[in-house]
Amino acid sequence: MPFFCQQVACFGPNVQTAFLKALLSTGFKIPKKGVMIGIQKTFQAEFLPTAMRFHQMGYDLYATEATAEYLNAHNIPATTVGWPLVDLHEESDAPMATKLIYEGDIDLVINLPNHNTKYVKDNYLIRRAAIDSAVPLMTNFEVVKLFAEALDHVGSLDATSLFHYTRPSAAEAHH
Repeated sequence: MPFFCQQVACFGPNVQTAFLKALLSTGFKIPKKGVMIGIQKTFQAEFLPTAMRFHQMGYDLYATEATAEYLNAHNIPATTVGWPLVDLHEESDAPMATKLIYEGDIDLVINLPNHNTKYVKDNYLIRRAAIDSAVPLMTNFEVVKLFAEALDHVGSLDATSLFHYTRPSAAEAHH
């Protein structure tokens, strides 16, 4: 089975711009509307500022049950989504996470389980749905944090080359 690895190097006036350019050059799509968040309890407090950034940028937030409860309790509106492997005897009004992904309501999935999660198969199915639907998936907390920061700080991205960053500026050329 072939293995493909894509590596890129991008430049920008700051780390946020370079990071976004690198993501976009790999085919990553910036989310337009819905961000689904599923994070392990140990990440919740640390994740709050990042979730708030997504909310303030106008994204509709969807979250697994415990994550949604935590976000809503901290004044970050999030719609609760159901786990894919729901006990058939349980009644739930929450829309199923994978269904929302497949139907296009979600255009970024943030899935941050750890080794203590009891929802191993459910998290797998959510990640699989994202991949099958070509929905960007982030599974690293530091990457998610930098991504939210970059979206919040970077206006428009310009197309510049390495030449642009290595040639002397007009001020430097006259000295």
